[in-house]
Amino acid sequence: MFDPLFARAGVLWSEIIELVQGRGMAASLESYTARQLTRNPQLDPGQRKLLVHRFAIEGEVDGKTPLELFLASQTDLTLADRQLISRWRRSFVGLLAIVQIFPNGLEVMNWLTAKHYRIQFTDLPSQTAMSRLKVGEVIIAQISPIIDIDWAILAPWVALGRIGRPKLAVAIGAFRQNYPHHLYSDAPQQLAAAWESVAVYHDRFVEFFGTDEIALNGAQLQTQIGEFQSWMVDKQLETAGIDKSKSLADLATDAGVEAEDLQALTTSLGLSDADAAKGQTTAMGKMVSSKVELPPHLKTADAVTALSHPYWGQMFLADYPRLKTLLAPIDPQYSPSDLKFIHKCLADPQMNAFVWRRLAEQLPLQLQTAIGQSLALPNFNLSALDSILTRFNKYLEPDLPDLASVPSHLHDLFQSAVVEVSKEKIRPKSQPKKSGFGTKS
Repeated sequence: MFDPLFARAGVLWSEIIELVQGRGMAASLESYTARQLTRNPQLDPGQRKLLVHRFAIEGEVDGKTPLELFLASQTDLTLADRQLISRWRRSFVGLLAIVQIFPNGLEVMNWLTAKHYRIQFTDLPSQTAMSRLKVGEVIIAQISPIIDIDWAILAPWVALGRIGRPKLAVAIGAFRQNYPHHLYSDAPQQLAAAWESVAVYHDRFVEFFGTDEIALNGAQLQTQIGEFQSWMVDKQLETAGIDKSKSLADLATDAGVEAEDLQALTTSLGLSDADAAKGQTTAMGKMVSSKVELPPHLKTADAVTALSHPYWGQMFLADYPRLKTLLAPIDPQYSPSDLKFIHKCLADPQMNAFVWRRLAEQLPLQLQTAIGQSLALPNFNLSALDSILTRFNKYLEPDLPDLASVPSHLHDLFQSAVVEVSKEKIRPKSQPKKSGFGTKS
């Protein structure tokens, strides 16, 4: 009933999970799970069950992956078994939409990359569970390659149901937070383009501000960042050969677009007649320049530092100016409140590894003293900085920053979700039904 290769895959995977949950890997599995839950405490029970299976692919035990350890421990595996297990290094977690349902499997689309996959069932329980799914429903699942274009879902999966565009956009945002290493893991070109956009953003930040670090009060920073964003839009329009002073109507006329077609375009964008008329007569530079809002606590801060990096992205740090002031003296005398503040900065998730490495380059002796006193480590040396950062749940390599560009299909989805939500907000609420005398039946 089931393809022998897929049935064998199910058996092998069960044996791998049995090894992962054994004594030899217990400490590494526990450490991996704790890191994931510290970083993403909002994971629901279904996604927490998936952690064991993710560890089988992503985890390490004494420098080796569980897959490598399994292959080394099983001397009776056939060559075909070993080739199959080796392919599972390409397994990834995706946000998958059900496209088609077949008697022996599914066709799914990974919403993050718009790539399609054919999934075959491995046994009766998986067939029974997944056969309940309907076309259009969305699941979170780890899929593993079996042969050619055929893949399998060997691990527990989480059903999100059939969701509209606004909720789908929210689900993609949550996936981005929970599975940063799986964003475009099956589309290297999209991933490279996203990272490249972060580097371009950094270059423009430095070009505009003349430095990669600025410190202002919250109100001033709000103004400066807004001007920077507008300047970036101007650069993008210039690169695209678009005159920012021209309106949409002007550009349409230049391109030979009829007024009726322009009206149809603005209608398709979900604009009201008034907004459409305004958009057609407003300069493009103003139309596409969206206001960037800092969080309320930063707007009112006395001092905020904005940092930019080609890989770590952009950071807004309210405590950074005070921390640098504390670290400035060559022979500092820290009070208990100072040491408590330094500890608070170490625990702050916004102050990532890049921030501390930057301080280590600029103020090495002072930072060494500050961390040593704050953590009561009299022999602390900056050579152990990474271990301290790991202790405070800081990743030593960056995840793809939020400011990275997204593929066009996701951009279109987010735009349509915004339009849909906007329509819901302006839709008149239905009046409550009257009851009593005079009510029509």
